[in-house]
Amino acid sequence: MAIEDRMYDFSVRIAEIVRYLKENDSGFPLCDKLLDCVISAGIFIRKDNYQEAADNLQQISYILEMAVKSGYLTERQSQPILSDCHELLTAVTDAKQ
Repeated sequence: MAIEDRMYDFSVRIAEIVRYLKENDSGFPLCDKLLDCVISAGIFIRKDNYQEAADNLQQISYILEMAVKSGYLTERQSQPILSDCHELLTAVTDAKQ
């Protein structure tokens, strides 16, 4: 699967996580930032700007880790999406070289 398609699928999954987090009674305060980062990463990949896409993917990973550490997501909930994020980051890093 092309990196652009993988990024799009990942973006949809992040949007679903954001919806879940916003529906939660306590509402994760970084939901909008998470969504902004994934949209930016996807746009940068479409523009072949892999450095900026990688920077956004690193931010996504960091925000997801914060969601786990602060109790908004469980380790089990976050593991598949974090794994996908790290795989995408590797693919983007390899593509920019």
